[in-house]
Amino acid sequence: MTTATITVTGQSWDETPSTSVPAVATARFTTRWAGDLVGESTCSLTICYVDGDPADPQSLVGPYTGFEHVTGTLAGREGSFVLAARGDHRGGTATTQLEVVQGSGTGALAGLRGSGSYAAEAMEYTLTLDYELPE
Repeated sequence: MTTATITVTGQSWDETPSTSVPAVATARFTTRWAGDLVGESTCSLTICYVDGDPADPQSLVGPYTGFEHVTGTLAGREGSFVLAARGDHRGGTATTQLEVVQGSGTGALAGLRGSGSYAAEAMEYTLTLDYELPE
């Protein structure tokens, strides 16, 4: 496997407001990617807040799951793919595990396999992706 290090910068964040806890919320956000993968993504998440104060989003605690559609260039190959995301938000940090959805690669990224992770405390964070591309 090859490891890619990517700087991800949030461009937008749109979340249904939570007025109580526990609550289920949905969020959609867009990002720009730089480093070993250059491109952009759109992510949709479902979040279950189990603790914290909705008036103070950094205090909210809970697991989330979703999918992220990435379009860009990796190892000189252009295309798109989808990441399945699952994670947990607590202490102001979103810790996320990612898996490339099998069969989701398009263009020169068809056949991409891999997994990765990140811990985001702000709208810019470092993502590590271990991947394999067919010859």
